[in-house]
Amino acid sequence: MSRQNGVWPNTNQPGRCVNAAGRADEVAVLNELSDAIGAPVRQEVPLAEHTTIRIGGPARYLCVARTTEQLGRAMKAASDLGLGLQVLGGGSNVLFSDSGFDGLVLVVGPGRVELDGVRMWAEAGAPYADLVRLAARKGLAGLSFAAGIPGTVGGALWGNAGAYGKAIGDLLVGAVVVGADGRRRQVTRDELRLGYRTSALAETGEVVESVTLELEPGEPQAIWAEVEGNLRRRRERLPGPELPSAGSFFKNLPPPAPGESRVPAGKLLDECGCKGLRVGDAMVYERHANVIVNVGRATAAQVLQLAREMRRRVRERFGVALEPEVRILPAWQA
Repeated sequence: MSRQNGVWPNTNQPGRCVNAAGRADEVAVLNELSDAIGAPVRQEVPLAEHTTIRIGGPARYLCVARTTEQLGRAMKAASDLGLGLQVLGGGSNVLFSDSGFDGLVLVVGPGRVELDGVRMWAEAGAPYADLVRLAARKGLAGLSFAAGIPGTVGGALWGNAGAYGKAIGDLLVGAVVVGADGRRRQVTRDELRLGYRTSALAETGEVVESVTLELEPGEPQAIWAEVEGNLRRRRERLPGPELPSAGSFFKNLPPPAPGESRVPAGKLLDECGCKGLRVGDAMVYERHANVIVNVGRATAAQVLQLAREMRRRVRERFGVALEPEVRILPAWQA
């Protein structure tokens, strides 16, 4: 089961469950959540432990859902209790505030991946990397572009994650999604309205339960060579796990003309001298001007201050406003 690279939307508005005296009955809520989901729920868990940038205050409640049934139950329980809900897969592509999240954070556990001919079915919590490796081993082409993209396949679909001009939506046959009421429904590629780093799920508030992709036969050696090449390119340009980050911070700009490639945000940021800029322990990576790394104990406030300076420089020099690719919770204030 899962999330692009890190997080799904807030499917319910944050709220508090209160007793007759008007005070939060945390023990009662905790027990009710645990019973409804069928999995342990913890309180005040630092979200920095569950994100690749290692930043984020405490989640009021946090649960690891290891089955699709628990995912549906958690969605319904949060809705019934009036709790805000955020679903995390691999924790990439997300920046939580220093104050954390006043609701339920659902971390989606490992997911299964199965093959039927050229069709690949995966639960949302399956790491995107697992799909890439399985396809290469079985001589199936189409997923090599995703080599090195972090996160889980559910998040990848939610944000239509991709690289080198390709995206997961290009391979999609259909998906099963779960609504706030816990009900499942099958959706087609057209229904998801997949675009550049976006999908209709951002509007509906639904969460991915599973996806079905269609690949094509290929030559295993050639597929592995493409996978290794893309991994090498990412290692040369992007930070490893020793430098926590959330990936590319801003979206690339639309193509200047039909048929042309998008304008890399990193190129504009580089021309503005952003590499090496630093606010506290938040720093623009020295090899990629569109990546902010946590070089120590960076806070979300420091990251956002740095991002605003990066955005300001590009706007003043090029007259364009960069939009975040990283999901910022609560919402980005430019």
